[in-house]
Amino acid sequence: MIYYIDTSEIFFDDCSAYFINSKNDEFITCGKIATPIADGDDSHFINTAKEKYGINFFLDEQDCSTKIYAIPYINIFASDENGVYAVINDFPDTESNKHICYINTELQTAYDLQYTLTEFVNSINNGNFKKQLNNQIESEDLTVYRNISDAKKHIKLSKITDFTKK
Repeated sequence: MIYYIDTSEIFFDDCSAYFINSKNDEFITCGKIATPIADGDDSHFINTAKEKYGINFFLDEQDCSTKIYAIPYINIFASDENGVYAVINDFPDTESNKHICYINTELQTAYDLQYTLTEFVNSINNGNFKKQLNNQIESEDLTVYRNISDAKKHIKLSKITDFTKK
């Protein structure tokens, strides 16, 4: 059976120390979180991204006001006028070879930007960033909903407490 678990339960609730293990079941973490990858010390980089490309980096997790909801979960670190920049099912890490994606929040479509986080940051610093939306991510790899209420029309979210022994 497939169980969908909201990221808030895995990363932010008192249940975050629980581990779920079952050879017959699949557990999919869904939703969104925001992780800052820049801070006030990166003001030159932040200003370049904003002025040249219209990209706003989140300086804390509260900056992310988008209501989209995704399966599997996304970790958002920046936004622009039409969408957000995120990593799918992982944390943004400059050591990772994982590509970042761009999600158009109005259309709920996602694209693989073909940049690792390091390449993304370097392209902004070097002045040659290109947001190419050619590589759409298929819905079986990432499904984006307008909000959590919309997602609940298609999936049943399970609670960690549903799996704890009584």
